[in-house]
Amino acid sequence: MSVKEDMGSGTYITAKMSLDASETDFEEALKILNSASSDYEEERQDIKRYKILAEAGLDRVHSLQSFIIAMEHFDKSFAYMYSEEFDSSKEEIDKMNEALNDSAVLLSSAKEKVFMLDLDSVPVEEKSSIVLLRDDLETSEIMYAELRALMSGMYPYMEGFNFFSKGLEYFKAESWGEAADEFGKASEKFSESQQILEKLKDSEYSEVSVGVIQICGFLAQLKEDLPHLEAGCRYMETSHYAQADEEFNKVSNHYE
Repeated sequence: MSVKEDMGSGTYITAKMSLDASETDFEEALKILNSASSDYEEERQDIKRYKILAEAGLDRVHSLQSFIIAMEHFDKSFAYMYSEEFDSSKEEIDKMNEALNDSAVLLSSAKEKVFMLDLDSVPVEEKSSIVLLRDDLETSEIMYAELRALMSGMYPYMEGFNFFSKGLEYFKAESWGEAADEFGKASEKFSESQQILEKLKDSEYSEVSVGVIQICGFLAQLKEDLPHLEAGCRYMETSHYAQADEEFNKVSNHYE
């Protein structure tokens, strides 16, 4: 299984082990290449090319290591959010952004090195692998841009989830006015999040699309339910119980 497949399946430990092994391989290769020399121009060019590829490979490994750290923070953010530890959840998203930025810098460095190579001077048997490497690096840049967009949608989502959780607490305590206020604020934040995330549902990158599809499904249900929850609470606040029941009956059982 490749490193990307390891990460896609959530097996970060396996991916980390694979990257650690690759890091050692590239470091050892660079030690050899840095001390290598030749009296022949063709061989000197080969050494130079292999050194560039090894340096780019090491940058790519370090980029993926930072990317794994970013995804771990992303997972932790959800865990904290669903346990209603919202400050910790936001801290994890901040850490994810930091790790993702580190990864992007290293990715850019790897790309710069690989694109230094003149394909016309590369041996025929090596061209296809270098072209594939270039494509992989460019594809990763697109994925990183989408992940940044995902992060921008996560902040209002977390704020909305916080308001929603408070609304449910007030609802259970029959503090109808406060509950309605929180549901109203949640609705605004969830709408803001949905506008951003809906654009990413069709992403070809599972690192982006899988989480977004799950979140958008939840947001779609909330978009239907929150107006009825808010309206029902307003009716309860003014003792219009029949109208309140009518609104509450339109709400799904998803939150019970």
